[in-house]
Amino acid sequence: MPNSYFQFKQFRIDQPVDGMKVTTDGCLFGASIEPVVNGRILDIGTGTGLLALMLAQITDSAIDAIEVDNEVARQAAKNIQNSPWRDQIQVIQEGLQSFQPESEYDQIVCNPPFFKSGYKGKSETKNLAVHDDTLPMPLLARRSFELLDQNGSFWVMYPEYEMIQFESLAIIEGFSLAQKTMVYNKKDGPTFRVISKFIKHSVSSLTETELIIKASNNSYSKAFIHLLKDYYLHL
Repeated sequence: MPNSYFQFKQFRIDQPVDGMKVTTDGCLFGASIEPVVNGRILDIGTGTGLLALMLAQITDSAIDAIEVDNEVARQAAKNIQNSPWRDQIQVIQEGLQSFQPESEYDQIVCNPPFFKSGYKGKSETKNLAVHDDTLPMPLLARRSFELLDQNGSFWVMYPEYEMIQFESLAIIEGFSLAQKTMVYNKKDGPTFRVISKFIKHSVSSLTETELIIKASNNSYSKAFIHLLKDYYLHL
């Protein structure tokens, strides 16, 4: 039986809510974000608080973590209350559509659900975690542009096909694609995820990188270890 928690070096994610589990790609995304040092960060769809906690470990920025589901938001609040950064992170139980903060953010991050409406299982929270009904791409692109400061950055992760769709929507809203990381499980394998950084002003060139999770012997790659060594217990 899998653990109902995930222990990191400096914090713990209790995850009893079905479908809201810590994943390798979620951890990789959190470790790949270059956070603003001292500003305001918005984590859209925080789930159990993973991205907010990972960022709080390496920045002094104030973090608002919004979550539409009441039960999931309560769990995120518990995880954050039990962490060293309880005074740095605020969990807000509200959907992105109606969210109206007092001022813009210096950085926005989101690990959104990406399955389109179709067959769903019996678990409502699991459906919420993986289906994009409550956080469709057009809404995410539009509201992120509205909530981001002119000099801020917006970080998001999708599978490759979905990222192609989202990039088009983001550019229509006024974003410029500044940085893109192609993530592979293994060298020469298919693209597993794409991490993109968007900004509001134009860029002279796109920075493109790649990251491979597993080496040929199935152990974690040096690049993966470098990113996660300050978070994972056994790296």
